[in-house]
Amino acid sequence: MKINRKFSFALLFSWSVLCLQYTSADEVVHANAQGGVNWSAGTVFAHGYGVAPQEHMGTSKARLLARRAAQLDAYRNLAEILNGVRVNSETLLQDMTLASDTVRTKVDAIIKGATMTQDHYQNEVATVTMQIPMAGNLLSTVIPSDKSITSAANGVHGFPLYLETINAHWLSFKNEAALWSPISRAFASNASFVITTTEEAEFGKKLLAWLEAEGATSAVDMLQASIDAFENTSTFTGLLIDASNVADFEIAAVPTIRSESGEIIYPNDDTSYDDLVKKRPVSYDFDVNDAIRNVRVAIKPMIVKANKTYKLRKSDLVISQQDAKILKSNKTIYQVMHTAGVMVVVAD
Repeated sequence: MKINRKFSFALLFSWSVLCLQYTSADEVVHANAQGGVNWSAGTVFAHGYGVAPQEHMGTSKARLLARRAAQLDAYRNLAEILNGVRVNSETLLQDMTLASDTVRTKVDAIIKGATMTQDHYQNEVATVTMQIPMAGNLLSTVIPSDKSITSAANGVHGFPLYLETINAHWLSFKNEAALWSPISRAFASNASFVITTTEEAEFGKKLLAWLEAEGATSAVDMLQASIDAFENTSTFTGLLIDASNVADFEIAAVPTIRSESGEIIYPNDDTSYDDLVKKRPVSYDFDVNDAIRNVRVAIKPMIVKANKTYKLRKSDLVISQQDAKILKSNKTIYQVMHTAGVMVVVAD
């Protein structure tokens, strides 16, 4: 099919719309016309376009065939983009797929399982966007569980179980009297439950506002006490690495944090493997103030300055010996750091 001016304009317009939708001043996105990586959201996305293989066919059939061609194009672009994703300072994903048939097969399956997030058809041109998350299957493929980073059990269940209790009562009871009585008993029987993560504290605050509006005084007092205990005893709730002045830093899925002596502070054998692959080890932002408000590290993140990259390893960030000592000795920050509570601020 000859590409005419009308076709070219439609294609250019479609690419422009799709690219704008994946480029935000608030997110760290590396993208081109084929797609890219949203390092803040932890997603890899690709655009594809296609046209029907024959002229003079029904509109519905032409649209379906064009859409299928666009999907295949997006799959090819996803594969190309994934090959360029940096896992760490030493490895691109392409290196792993070339070295292992198993990894290549798994990556191919991940690409085929991509989600279509955009679907547009105009002037006989179909444009689609396909997306895959880094967390989950992709990271578990590039970080096998038999590597040195071992799984660590959380072992704290009080607050999650309490939330499950509330959820069950919410579904089972429709009026206020029936609802608050079981909740009060749940508090009374488990008054020592402990909030242990930022997510639990943030949810607890939202729940607190709801309880106050409903006049559940006993529940409010106990939940407030748990939130206060968390905020007063937890010095830090996340780690924020400010690398905004490290110009040669290369963003990677699993960046390494080192001391000036070269000691690896993060990730190491204390890092939870489950959190590493399910939550992504690190998220990225352009602005320190925005990053502070991110649930991954809020309520009170420890902010550490990165001074440089480590030798020729451009995805390894170096912090001072003093900061490294604090990260290793502070039990609270050490725990949240190794359960995917890390953000890195990079240069815009």
